[in-house]
Amino acid sequence: MTRRHHGFTLIEIMIVIMLLAILAAMVVPRVIDAQTDACASALETDIQMLRQQIIVYKAQHGGNGPHLDADGNLDKANFSARLTGKTNPNGTIAPNGSCGPYMIKWPTNPFITSDAAAGTVLFGTDTSAPRNSTSGWYYNTDTCLISPNSATGGEKLDPKPD
Repeated sequence: MTRRHHGFTLIEIMIVIMLLAILAAMVVPRVIDAQTDACASALETDIQMLRQQIIVYKAQHGGNGPHLDADGNLDKANFSARLTGKTNPNGTIAPNGSCGPYMIKWPTNPFITSDAAAGTVLFGTDTSAPRNSTSGWYYNTDTCLISPNSATGGEKLDPKPD
């Protein structure tokens, strides 16, 4: 009488589990690295776009950056609105303005875990961002240069001292 084999032995199941574990150990780090690389690439593209649009804004507004209001005073509250909306040449936000918009929407820093902070801007005069992740971006009001403010990611995008 022949005995029919129904199912797998414990050894066969353990071999399959070991093979899956080895494959997972090889694949998971690559997936994590790919995600980090994608975030870094997105951040680099956003920084280049922001810096270019700030240059265009300054050219159309008599050398004034988007951080200044029509009277030349610091106006942090409307910084991103000046770049995503229309303005007059003096910097006044106006729906029918002749300048802008320079971008469709304000970007978020992909390395910031807090959704509330990812799109915000920290203003200051330091040469480089503090990299404390309290905001997604750091804007130097003296040089009109924007940088990522994340503790990780975008280190090579910091401005170099002249």
